[in-house]
Amino acid sequence: MDIKEKAKLFAIEAHMGQIRKSEPDKPMIIHPISVGQLLESFGYDDNVVAAGYLHDVVEDTKFTIEDIEKYFGKDIANLVMGASEPDKSLSWEERKKHTIEETKKLPLRNKLVICADKINNLEDLFLKFEKSGQRDFSAFKRGEESQKWYYTSIYESLIVDEDRDLPIFKKLKDILDKVFYQKENLFLKNTIFADNQDYYKKLKQLHAQKIELQRLKALVTLSKPFVIEFTGTPRTGKTTTINNLYDFFKKGGFDVSLIEEFTTSKYYKENLKNRFNEMGLVDRNIAIIEEVYKQLQLALSSSKEIILIDRSLNDRQIWNYRIFSQGDMREDAYLNTKEKYTKLSKQLIDFLVVTYADSLTSLKRDYNSSLALEKRSFLNETNINEYNESLQALQNLFTESVDSIAFLDTSNMDMNNVSIEVASQILPVIRKRYLKAFQQKYNLK
Repeated sequence: MDIKEKAKLFAIEAHMGQIRKSEPDKPMIIHPISVGQLLESFGYDDNVVAAGYLHDVVEDTKFTIEDIEKYFGKDIANLVMGASEPDKSLSWEERKKHTIEETKKLPLRNKLVICADKINNLEDLFLKFEKSGQRDFSAFKRGEESQKWYYTSIYESLIVDEDRDLPIFKKLKDILDKVFYQKENLFLKNTIFADNQDYYKKLKQLHAQKIELQRLKALVTLSKPFVIEFTGTPRTGKTTTINNLYDFFKKGGFDVSLIEEFTTSKYYKENLKNRFNEMGLVDRNIAIIEEVYKQLQLALSSSKEIILIDRSLNDRQIWNYRIFSQGDMREDAYLNTKEKYTKLSKQLIDFLVVTYADSLTSLKRDYNSSLALEKRSFLNETNINEYNESLQALQNLFTESVDSIAFLDTSNMDMNNVSIEVASQILPVIRKRYLKAFQQKYNLK
């Protein structure tokens, strides 16, 4: 085991049971691991990285600096000591003034550990502010002005007798300016979204949640892709939301795939449609749902991180219900099919998005988005009302089929706001999934 891995495992055990002060649902150890990884990403030596993992052990656990020296040697102990504050019986101001002055005198390698620690703290704080839309310092012993003084002074101490253009110092300066001097992209704020500040604010909140997911993704890998199924009435925002979410995750560096609706796919039309059309209604729908299941299994065997699927198992459950309610399917066959695919959905699909709207709204949207005035064959009031009634009747089934669901009436929503609402419900669920995976990876209590 190399020194970095040894230090990380030691820190995990030392901080066991501790939580992040500013975000109580996060284990404390996320911070030291992030600091160590940040130092490694800049290419610093193994002892500096190890000290990043261990930098809070002396301050926040039962272990002493003598323990660090015993297990990791004098160099790492010295690096950890430089990042540790003096006696905590001193006042906050006394401790911080001491740290500010002592930091000026430290060698560069010590300063690197301190710098990475401050970067991660400020990045966490910035994302918390962005996600909530509020600058809240209530989790700290001192308010905004005191925190601003401390972090600004630490930055100034770090660059004493050093090259301030070192990438790690520039990274600290950038996040410092964002948190305390409210630096932001003025082109976006004042030009692109000049006439739509409320929408910009919502997008910033989503962006912050995505950045947090990126950081969690750097710490742990999910055991399977996160699968989001979309279903619902036509012209209710489903396709727009799928495309927007695909773009949102893709631009955020996630390995994401989009699976098109099976019965409108080229594969179905060229290989299965003629044969399936020769079947009876019930057998055809069962055959389709089996193919949809195979399609989903194949997608899950990939290395994708997020899978967006347009109409999958739960959508076919709607069709089963409609066939059954119209008297074309025996009750025992319906119940057996329902039970089977409810269980499979629970295993394979993580989030279900259901969008619907009243029939008149859907029809208006269709005609207004098209040049054609001819009567629609499928998109008519009768079919839409039947579909909506099925959605309402199957709400309990949906809650049994997936752990999380967004069930949205989009009658009075524009399409972009549908996407924002869906994303705002999905992102916290993915976040919880990553945090759970992190806890399992390190057997955290």
